[in-house]
Amino acid sequence: MPKQEQSNVEGRLLLKEAIELIPSGRWEELTSLLQSHAPQLQAARLRLEQQALELHSTRARSQNDKQDANPVRQMGTPIVRTVAAAAAWADRFPWLALLVIQAVILATYAQGFLYRGFIMDDAVGMMRNPNVIGETLSFADLMRRDFWGLPMHGSGWTNKSFRPLTTLTFRWNYLLHGLDSSGFHATNILLHCLTSLILGRTATVALGMSGSWAALASALFGVHPVHTENVLYLVCRADILACLLGLLAMNCYAASFSPPAALRPLWPTLRSRPFDAAVAAVGSGILQNPLWMIFPVLLIIASGLCKESGFTLFSIPMLMELLDFLSMQAWVQHQKERFAKRTFRRFRLRAGLLVASTFLVFVARYRHTGGTSLNMSPQDNPISFETERKARILSYSYVHGVYMRLLVWPQFLCYDYSMDAIPMVRDVFDCRLMLPLSAYVGCMASVSFVMQLPARHRRSGLIALALLVVSFLPASNILFPVGTVVGERLMYVPSAGYCLAVVVVLHAFLQGTLHKPRAPPRPEPTKIQRGKEIHSWGIGSGRPEAMRRGFKVTLCVTLALTALSVRTWLRVWDWESSDTLFIRDGARQPQSSKTQFNLGITHMQMQEWDAAVDALVRCAWADPLSSLPFYRIGQIEILRNRFDSAERWLAAAIDKFGASLMVRDEEVFHDLALAMFQNGKVDQAETRLRISLQLNPDFAKGWNNLACCLASKMNLNDSARALRKAVSLDPENPQYWANLAVLSQHLGDYATSKSAMSTALQIWPSMPEHRDCAWEFAPAG
Repeated sequence: MPKQEQSNVEGRLLLKEAIELIPSGRWEELTSLLQSHAPQLQAARLRLEQQALELHSTRARSQNDKQDANPVRQMGTPIVRTVAAAAAWADRFPWLALLVIQAVILATYAQGFLYRGFIMDDAVGMMRNPNVIGETLSFADLMRRDFWGLPMHGSGWTNKSFRPLTTLTFRWNYLLHGLDSSGFHATNILLHCLTSLILGRTATVALGMSGSWAALASALFGVHPVHTENVLYLVCRADILACLLGLLAMNCYAASFSPPAALRPLWPTLRSRPFDAAVAAVGSGILQNPLWMIFPVLLIIASGLCKESGFTLFSIPMLMELLDFLSMQAWVQHQKERFAKRTFRRFRLRAGLLVASTFLVFVARYRHTGGTSLNMSPQDNPISFETERKARILSYSYVHGVYMRLLVWPQFLCYDYSMDAIPMVRDVFDCRLMLPLSAYVGCMASVSFVMQLPARHRRSGLIALALLVVSFLPASNILFPVGTVVGERLMYVPSAGYCLAVVVVLHAFLQGTLHKPRAPPRPEPTKIQRGKEIHSWGIGSGRPEAMRRGFKVTLCVTLALTALSVRTWLRVWDWESSDTLFIRDGARQPQSSKTQFNLGITHMQMQEWDAAVDALVRCAWADPLSSLPFYRIGQIEILRNRFDSAERWLAAAIDKFGASLMVRDEEVFHDLALAMFQNGKVDQAETRLRISLQLNPDFAKGWNNLACCLASKMNLNDSARALRKAVSLDPENPQYWANLAVLSQHLGDYATSKSAMSTALQIWPSMPEHRDCAWEFAPAG
């Protein structure tokens, strides 16, 4: 009989004998029996354990074989290993990883380096700003004028947007290369890359993440499509500088007074070689002297002097102090100790200094600017002019949903969302309210979710969400109405908090803190199988689950970064020039009065009259109170010699609301007079011309055309006086001199006629012969 079978027989006999002793209560005999056969029982136990391990290993190998047969598994394993190796390299060389990311961001915006020309408000903010193009710039001028170069104190129009540091950077650009706009574009792109790099450092210094996560946060921020307006619309440099200096302030304060607890590096359970032991270290806050607070406070003040929303970042250091205080208090209670008075005094002193600094800064700004005057028009923010409170609340709620969509799904982008791109919401049952409802539920769920994370992730998540919410408040119309309905440029600073929050959630998911263990740990494999199992990421180490999470994160991040980069690259091409932007966004946003007006003007400059009229008609439907589309359609009809239609459109324009910065009222009356004159209404034309000259006595074109109107009525003396006034106002216009020559000849003043014609030919040698007084028509703007 084999030895194994003999052992089994002996074991069964021993078991039978022990069972017979138990019912009769013969415990002493049972104890003696078990002691006498202890070696055999120990051997049996070891054999059973070995058999159980072998059975478990067999089942595990079978399960792994099934997983390996899955094509997703076969594809995912090398991908995750490669990404894990790259992440470990970034953990070891965090600065180099961030520089690589900036190279990718530069490639996305590379076309912008070649762009030339100023778009929309760029001309006002730079080409006409005396603080930018003046021969000299004094500190007094910089402090006295607003962002657009207009005096902040006086009777003139100003919105008191006091951003002297941004204006100063424009001045430096002008001193370096004049008004060559490519230099301004290059500066904006480089500043955006620098901000992306600093955001990566914020993920490390303020949130405690390793280099790989910092690189991911920098990449998400750098290629987010909502930033294209900030980068390529030159006046939006204010938001870039405010974000840059605000992030520097966060890093400075965190490193000095509120250092985070370091989070684990990327995919630690995968143990990728050879760099997995290198983790980015975060220094401790060793500068406990409150005097060092002057640096982050000055950086936040500088941020607010670049864009007003930068002042809201005072709340971020306050939140850091609050979270550190609560954490310290919880630790003291857990240790059943008393809170150290010295530590408590430090918390109290720093919090008090932050509150005092915030109060003093806001008071100082208010006293310097005299408050912020919005001076909005209904075209800029029609919701703020709505008289029904319910409609205002519902409409602003919908706007919040639009902003959240720009962060989460920035597929639709446009430079303007004014009247009537976002129609008023008046009913609580409007289906559009599903968008803000989703946004509010998502925000509350995010806060609730972050609060349930482990302490280290919770602190980082709360700081990121605070940066998102606090910096969004000035644009939300909750505290006060702003000068636009929706502005993509206003999401630059909030998007920094959004990207950091996304990275915190991904980090928590990959570390497995979002999942409860499904089963107890499996036993270790035998020595015979250990080498193979470790090579396939192990059985009992939890690595297959980590591999699955790693593959999900890799796939999601790769798809997201690819989609964002492509969308940004395509959007950069839209900003190639004002014509390209106006045509593409005009087709993309047909409900906006501003996009349709700019589209109509673009077609008008291209002499595409029908397309121009169609766009301007859509503008008039969207904003029937504005005179601009009616005025421009009237001009087009004049150019097409359709004077009856021109008179109707221009007459309608007079009764509408006009924007003095875009067209002067005297131009409208002048063009209406021209149409009336061509329709035979000479007296009415004269009346309109005299009104235009009352509005602007230095209107040279008006004096010339009034002279021609009077000449048609044979009032030659008054006509000649009007022409002399036109010549004195614009002596370089050959047409005025030629008209003066013709009228002087009719009056018999041949010397004046000869002199005037000689002057006209000197200015324009090939000027055609004049036989009558010629009207001048040149569409303004």
